[in-house]
Amino acid sequence: MISVEDIEKDWGIIKNLENKMQLVEKLRHEYQILPVEAENSGVLFSLKITPFNSVKVIIFGQDPYPNINNAHGLAFSNKTGKIPASLKNIFAEIKRDTGIDNNNGNLKAWAENGVLLLNTALTFSEKNSLKKRFNFWEEVIDDIIDKLINRKKPLVIMLWGNSANMLKQFPLEKDNEYLAKNILILRSSHPSNMGSANKTPIMDGKVSAFIGCSHFSKCNDFLQKNGLSPVNWKINY
Repeated sequence: MISVEDIEKDWGIIKNLENKMQLVEKLRHEYQILPVEAENSGVLFSLKITPFNSVKVIIFGQDPYPNINNAHGLAFSNKTGKIPASLKNIFAEIKRDTGIDNNNGNLKAWAENGVLLLNTALTFSEKNSLKKRFNFWEEVIDDIIDKLINRKKPLVIMLWGNSANMLKQFPLEKDNEYLAKNILILRSSHPSNMGSANKTPIMDGKVSAFIGCSHFSKCNDFLQKNGLSPVNWKINY
């Protein structure tokens, strides 16, 4: 199990994290909660593999995959390397935008390159609704976000879909205020195949569709302009 103590040595005390993890471990005796704790997975895996001072990009996901073989604690990433529908669309946009072609759905390499793949709910359980999962982790996620946006370091934040774009820290009208603090907010619809999610603008047309968003090149342009190394979007295993 990834310990809260080890995480907080790097990230500092995260509000309510210890209490939440204690409750998760207690509930594991009653029913399955994903992701399981293993060498390459865990509830806090994203925080372990992408240290606080290494974070240069945040990509927000929703919650872990509802399958023990796929979920490992990194948003959009599949532990087995298989490529689910949303990730297939992400890879298609990367190829269109940068020319890079990927064929492995395990995104650990991105996480090790400074991309925090953060789900807004760190666990999945069939016993709880999506709203309950979000509410359970809200204080923890809020504190993680606050720590990162107050570091006074360049940061790219990718918000995909309604849930991500409605995070209370990132109202549309404050995008320019963030940019003035060297934080670039990149918004789009969700890469999901559900309906026409990846092709349709959201937020009353104020946020563009995921397809054609060019977030990956925009991200690297911003990082390089701010003296940071670009993200290598190629999965090399």
